[in-house]
Amino acid sequence: MICGDTMAEINKRALSAFEQEMIDTAKKILEIKLGIEANVVSIIYKKPELLYDTDLQIEDFHNNIWKVFFEIAHSIVIGENKPVLDEMTIGFYLDKHSKLKAKYNEYGAYSTVDKAIKYVEVENFEGYLSDLKKWKTILMLCKKGFPVKDKLSDYADMSLEEIYNYHEAYLNNIFINASESIRSYNVFDNMQDFVNELNTQKEFGLPLYNADILTQEIGGFNINGNIYGLGAGSGVGKSTMAFNYLVPSAIKNQERIVFIINEEDEKKFKKELIVWVANNIFAHKESEYLHKYTLRNGNFDEITLNLLKQCVDWIEARKQECIFTVIPLERYSVKTVIKIIKKYSSAFNVRMFVLDTLKESCDAKTDEIFKSMMRDMIALYDVVKPSAKNVGLFVTYQLGKSSLKVRHLTNNEIGQAKSIIDVMSVNLMMRRPYDDEYKDGKHSIKCWQFLGSNLNSKKSFELDKEKNKNYMITFITKNRFGDTDRFQVLSECDLSTNIYKDIGYCNVPQDW
Repeated sequence: MICGDTMAEINKRALSAFEQEMIDTAKKILEIKLGIEANVVSIIYKKPELLYDTDLQIEDFHNNIWKVFFEIAHSIVIGENKPVLDEMTIGFYLDKHSKLKAKYNEYGAYSTVDKAIKYVEVENFEGYLSDLKKWKTILMLCKKGFPVKDKLSDYADMSLEEIYNYHEAYLNNIFINASESIRSYNVFDNMQDFVNELNTQKEFGLPLYNADILTQEIGGFNINGNIYGLGAGSGVGKSTMAFNYLVPSAIKNQERIVFIINEEDEKKFKKELIVWVANNIFAHKESEYLHKYTLRNGNFDEITLNLLKQCVDWIEARKQECIFTVIPLERYSVKTVIKIIKKYSSAFNVRMFVLDTLKESCDAKTDEIFKSMMRDMIALYDVVKPSAKNVGLFVTYQLGKSSLKVRHLTNNEIGQAKSIIDVMSVNLMMRRPYDDEYKDGKHSIKCWQFLGSNLNSKKSFELDKEKNKNYMITFITKNRFGDTDRFQVLSECDLSTNIYKDIGYCNVPQDW
């Protein structure tokens, strides 16, 4: 549109000199943009996975040929999750879309992109993508009547940011929206709507399963662009606890979850799922619990076989929901993790991700591990944050050896890499009680339970070894959604049966 008129309206009357100039300028821009669109689309056909790294839409293209080829690529790769764009795959897709097929054939079919693929370099994709956005923006300016005719040759050598700086005074609105999707807000606006939104509990995340106390303290697992951390010493059960917290909650809330793992394989999580289903769905008393060592030993008796059949049937009935996906990595690299998050959030609308376990990337470019891990965490946040994919990431990591010498766990136990928590919204640490922290011990811990909703009414107790309970103490060392380190959460946690439940609070004295 030019000056508020549609092209049809303009064609009904004589064009003014200004309108004719705008039309001629727009044609020049489209001529420049044609080659860029061809390069972008051709590279996508050469390496389809690049689509997961962009927010390209059909509106970014103006030439009909490349609109058609982009629409086909986007529908196959993103819509149908097919990673290859060969002639046969495209043919099968177009058999279901006759109108699109007619245009595809009109524009030379597969031979059009096949020729272009031979001349484009994938390494230039980011540059072409930037040019595509830049000339789309310049075309917007032209259509809005801005005087860009005499600046086209200058724009060719300028970045979008440089063009913005050049026109900063009167192009602010257009270029802020185009460059980094930055928005400004009057915080005083729409306050009643905001209160209504808060009332819907959108700020409260998914509950951690059977962790009512911890859930209340941290507000659950908020999957709107947040990273949660879980640190513990070796062998404490980080992976199992991540499973126990999140997978049952995902099943209950019909929320898909992806575990990206680098220290186990998918069979470990098959066992975790079977044991959890057996003991949380079918077992009615402790004597009926299925232990992990039973699965390890094999040679099942008839009772165990019947229980396992029940578990398998329960799991099979939910298989099509694709709730729980495990992706084992042969070599851990944060770049691979980021690609997985982009792919599964775009193609399958996954909002919950678990990285088990955070460590140094195999392709790290520094010998200083802590600096490498800090950069990796920043890169992870840049992909999950609200202005990007807006998903939740739960990260497990191992505490340093110094954690074995202290009682009250703090962020200092992460060591030199403690800056990894800077981008976390919540950080948890956990350990088992020490022998002298039980009843009658030198450092016995005082614990209590709140009675109902009245926080002033509570019942105290001590850890009792004779009860043969598997206790776990969870420290909340960072919490953007509530209090930090006000007290610790005490749980009964049997990693052999995947039976977990918060039972109260405790106060572990600081190590001075």
